[in-house]
Amino acid sequence: MALPMPRPFEHKNGTFYLNVRMPVDLPPRVKGAVVMLTVGAATVTTAVTDKVFCSLRTKDPALAKERFTRAYGDLMRQLAGMRAGPKALTHKEIVALAGEVYRDRSEHFDSDPHMVPDGINGARATFKQMVAALHEGLGDPTCEDSEGQSIYLATASFPNGPQVLAWKLQQDIDYLGVSMTLEQAMEDLFGWRADRICAEKGVLVDGVTRRKLLDQIGQSYRLLIGKLGRNSDGDYSPDVNLSRFPPFAAPPSQVPGLTGCETIAGLFERWKAEYADKRAPSTIRRYGPSVASLNKFVKGRDIRAVTQDDMHDWAKHRRDVEGIGAGTVNGNDLVAAATLFSWAMTRDGGRLRLDNPVVGVKLELPKRQTIRERTFRPDEIRTILLAARAVNRDPRYPKASASRRWTPWICAYTGARIQEVCWLSKEDIWCQAGIWVMRFPQTKDGFARVVPVHSELEREGLIRFVESSGSGLLFVGDVAQKPGASRSPQELRAAELAAWIRTQADLEPGLSPNHSWRHTFVTRAEGAGISKRHSNAITGHNKRRDASDGYFSPGVAQLKTEIEKLPAFGLA
Repeated sequence: MALPMPRPFEHKNGTFYLNVRMPVDLPPRVKGAVVMLTVGAATVTTAVTDKVFCSLRTKDPALAKERFTRAYGDLMRQLAGMRAGPKALTHKEIVALAGEVYRDRSEHFDSDPHMVPDGINGARATFKQMVAALHEGLGDPTCEDSEGQSIYLATASFPNGPQVLAWKLQQDIDYLGVSMTLEQAMEDLFGWRADRICAEKGVLVDGVTRRKLLDQIGQSYRLLIGKLGRNSDGDYSPDVNLSRFPPFAAPPSQVPGLTGCETIAGLFERWKAEYADKRAPSTIRRYGPSVASLNKFVKGRDIRAVTQDDMHDWAKHRRDVEGIGAGTVNGNDLVAAATLFSWAMTRDGGRLRLDNPVVGVKLELPKRQTIRERTFRPDEIRTILLAARAVNRDPRYPKASASRRWTPWICAYTGARIQEVCWLSKEDIWCQAGIWVMRFPQTKDGFARVVPVHSELEREGLIRFVESSGSGLLFVGDVAQKPGASRSPQELRAAELAAWIRTQADLEPGLSPNHSWRHTFVTRAEGAGISKRHSNAITGHNKRRDASDGYFSPGVAQLKTEIEKLPAFGLA
């Protein structure tokens, strides 16, 4: 059963909140820590208790969902850093973090309408006027010290002026009534930026690293001031400063039992070994290309360094570059990635992460037009079943010819999935208390079910065919499966049957040659007065609408009465 995904909490006043209970295995040191969450254009700080509670500042459900996804991602990354504990970063990693601040501030100023030449030059002119006024007031305009004092006092008069002075001079100051330590100045000017970038990257740094980071952010601001000056003079040539900052990759967490980098591909190999006997081979095979694509896209980075933005970008890459349909990206690629990241959060997976970066990632689908129903029409039913009836036994491939003869008829009168039918063996069809039944041993949900044989199948000769068959599988096994094959004989036979049916009937492209029998059965069952619970028991639809559905377990005689309500197709 799928676990419920975190979602916005709606207060009785209509405002939505992030309301997330903290994992019980978080270290005690985390309690009381402050986290920084992005809510719209604002950054909100809140303390960690047994949960984190924060207003999303909106009553719009769609906007609340968008804001929740961003804030939740912020929270999970910071908790992951807190769980791992403070880390000492290398000089390269510190410079890389400062580069992230530089890029962010540069992009911000590039889009700020006030940061145009007129605005910058106006600020410069205002500052010069203040300096001139102070210089004149000091009484000796010709004195060089007087000019320096004027600049000093003008700078100090601005917001955070003392801090700026200490940062520019790179020393403690106590002059002309202005007092400020360099350490306090760096904290006041760049501490928030350092905390913000560490929160975004999910790293918790130790005290020494944080001081070094403040210094590097200060250096990045010096470069940024120079860039703004060049821009105001009309110089928008490529920013050479960007090349000096290396890309940042979060250092891997120290997980007991694991060392070094844990790539997505490596984790997938461990997952496959764990779930080889728990997941269908087709599911594992289907996940393979998705995982390989993701691992290549993130360049083999540690799974702990993959962010939600990476997942968004990868999904778009799959659609726009690799040509995978948006529906397939959502329904297979992101499902595969979400499954892998969810396992990475568990004890067996190594508790590599606290969050699942796939949460909230989904491509918008183009509006679909359904041009027809998914059920077979009477003429299509007649064509397919008569074609199946006309199949003769092939002595060379008896089971392949038997599958063409009988699987469409069985699907038509049971609504079973085609691979479920292809798994039938002679031993799965027997007479029980005077009622012929068939047991589907391999099903999608893993629960075998027993279904009465419709009398029309008996008249068609299904029981005579079974009794004359040898033991074992009825519809596959003419040729031994190749060693190492990734697809089961049942999967291959299902695909072959679909191709054969299309040669017998002119079916529209959107109609499934095999699965449409399932839609047809359910539709006919409703029209024949078979209750939905009985229909579900026959077809193996196990979605529960209420608790009592789990208690419903009809016997063979009861199901026989219901299935006989289904009228024959009348092809004779």
